[in-house]
This record gives sequence, C-alpha cells and structure tokens, in this order.
Amino acid sequence: MIRLGLLGLGEVAQLIHLPILQRLGDLYTLAGAYDPSPSVSKAISARWGIETVYETAEAMFAASDIDAVMVLSPDQFHGRDARAALTAGKHVLIEKPCCLELGDLQSLSETAEASGKVAMVGYMRRFAPAFLEAKANLPALDEITYVRVRDVICEGPWYFRQTDGVVTPENDLPQEMLAAGGALRKQMLDSVLGSATPAELRTAYTVLTGLSSHSLSAMRDLFGPPKAVRAVSIKQGGTQITALLDYGHFTALYECMIGDVVRFEAGFEINTRWKRIAFEYPTPYIRNLPMTLDIQTSTENGNSLTRLGPFHQDPFDVELRAFHAAVTAGGENRTPPAESAPDLALFKAIIEAARN
Repeated sequence: MIRLGLLGLGEVAQLIHLPILQRLGDLYTLAGAYDPSPSVSKAISARWGIETVYETAEAMFAASDIDAVMVLSPDQFHGRDARAALTAGKHVLIEKPCCLELGDLQSLSETAEASGKVAMVGYMRRFAPAFLEAKANLPALDEITYVRVRDVICEGPWYFRQTDGVVTPENDLPQEMLAAGGALRKQMLDSVLGSATPAELRTAYTVLTGLSSHSLSAMRDLFGPPKAVRAVSIKQGGTQITALLDYGHFTALYECMIGDVVRFEAGFEINTRWKRIAFEYPTPYIRNLPMTLDIQTSTENGNSLTRLGPFHQDPFDVELRAFHAAVTAGGENRTPPAESAPDLALFKAIIEAARN
C-alpha cells in the first residue's frame, strides 16, 4: 500500500486522478494533499476522504506517513516540486510535461538518480492497452512507409460539464504565488525560445509541451526520435500545428488543432506497403471509454481487417498500477524524467522550423 500525497487539487486531480485512486484503494491510500487554495483543499479533501490537508507543500514532503507524491502543480513548478519531494525521500509521479526547459529537466534527472527513488512522468497514453498492443504488433521500422499522428480536439470542459463539476478557488490563491509563477514561466519560455519570440510561437510551444507531448512522446516510444523536422506551419494563434517529421525512409505527419467543434480525434495511423495499424484515444474526461486497435492486411488478391478490443481499462489506471509496481516491487519505470529530454528537443526544433 502506497501512502500518497497529492500536490495540487485542480481540474485534473478532481476529474481524473482522484476517481481512479479511489478505485485503486487496495494499492493507494489518500494520505495527504496540499493546494495553495484553502477553499479547494477543504472541499476536495472532504469529498474524497483525504486524511490530512497540509498548510505547505514542504510540510507534506516532510511527513513521515507519506511514501510518494503526485506532482500536479502548474507546469513551471514541476521540476522544483519533484526535486523537493525526492530530496525529502519520496517517490514522485509527475504530470506531463515533466519540465518546460532542458536545464530544469536535467537538474531533476540528476536529483532523481541520486535519490534512489522512483520518478515517473505521467505520459498516460503510452500505458493505454491499445497502444501497447500496437507496439507489440509494430512492423519492422524499415518496412514503414508513412505515419500520421493526430490531435484534433475540443478541450475538456465541453465534456466534463455534462458529467461532473470542478471546484475552483474562491479568490484565495496567494497573489505573490501567482506573480512568481507567471514570472518563472516567462523566464523558462524565454530561455527556450528567446524573449522576442512572437506570441503565436510561444502559445504553440505551450501546446506542444501540453497536449502534443502525449502524442509525440508516444510516437518516439514507437519509432524513436525523428532525424529532422522538415516543415512546420503554425496558425490560429498557435493552436494549430502541422509538422512534417523526417524518419529517413518515411515521413510522419503530425496534425494538431484545438477548436470548438466537439470531437476528440487523437490517434495514430501506421502504414507499410501491405499493412495498416490504426487506433484512436477517447477524451480522458469521461471514464473507461473503449479503445480499439485496427490491423488491416492486404495482398494482391485479398484484404482482411482485424479489430482488437474494445479495451475499457483506463490508461491512467494502467499508469498508476505501473507506478505502484515500480515503487513496491522494482517494476519497470518506462518514463523517468531523463527520458523526456528528446521530447523537449523536438518541441524546440518544431518552433525553430516554424520561424523559417
């Protein structure tokens, strides 16, 4: 049993992690939480039966009855918060993106290695059963002819407003924390992009580190990093990104668009001369929606389509079970912080290609 502390009780904690953690009561105890909003802390701890609400993150890190911390703070604080938890002797599960810039990530990776504790990044799409089946059925890399990766979505609120509510701060977030967070985020983006970078490209980088990090990390899990970024188009204020990624003998097309038409088209299509593998992720804001994996095989005289699934196990459920196994039984940690470095390099390369 892992005694878990949650750092941050916002939208993702409320709608995704807490419901799954409650179902995994044989693996996790909700031992504590900290959120900078006292009103959110009070409401959410009462609703979900969290044992202790701490007045500071440092107090939670120092608590002897906390084994591991889930880092759900704003992106710019992930590295700082994870380092502090690791230094205090806690295991950490860090929501993506692990960090916004490479220096912060390298510092976190060094701390994780020195600590001897498990540090796992929450790339939950890489734990989806349909993704793992696709990986198991992946053709040889030299047989692949074309890959299409797609994130064309409507944001989460449209979905979860119909199924649940989100408790938000009652004007009680410390202003100094908000100011410090904004300054740190700007400093990190400036260090990656340059202070004179247009707002459209800065927004695109936040989309890449947020939404796109799921798909591009999964793409790298399947094929490795691309050899080069050949062309990029960024439109609609940075919320529409199209990139041609060169893998040598094949091209991967990445399409990203955040819009208001209600759809969630997030998935992969992998082609060889005679085979096609395809799957799509459902919105994560509705629990246990099915995923399927299609494997189409053609010959000169025939054609067949095999559908695996539907898989109803939630990717977050698989991820949390994997984290538990890594902490308690020495299970494999497929997504340590250091493993995120190629993703940050790719995000930056996409922005640089868009400047040309």
